Amino acid sequence: MSINITFHKTGQEIKQAIAQRQQQLQSRLDKRNQVLNTFLQDMKKVRSYMIRSSRYDYGHGVRSGYTLFSQDDISSEEKQEIQQLCNRIFEIEQELHRLALIAAHLKDEQVLELTLEDLIGYGFNAGGVEGEDL
Repeated sequence: MSINITFHKTGQEIKQAIAQRQQQLQSRLDKRNQVLNTFLQDMKKVRSYMIRSSRYDYGHGVRSGYTLFSQDDISSEEKQEIQQLCNRIFEIEQELHRLALIAAHLKDEQVLELTLEDLIGYGFNAGGVEGEDL
């Protein structure tokens, strides 16, 4: 038997938690954007990445044995790292937009019932808004 726990939080409390969560996400986004900007300054790698990304990657099968890359081409590992970096940047930006939308439409006096997942997603932690993280 599972117990459903709900938490009652005001719009103002949620906005405070969201603001803290947005700061954390923005810090992580800034670091990733620096890595991406460094990559974008290397035109040879960017060109290689774009060309290799336009081709279907057959993996270690028979067809991949016929593909030859020059020394200036981006490695498979670098290509994968850039893909993961871009995916994470996209996810963080989506989360920031979602949080901004919620904060913009919450009324301070509004009281909402939140699940544990909601609480965590909005940035609440064990100390309320400004305590130690869960």
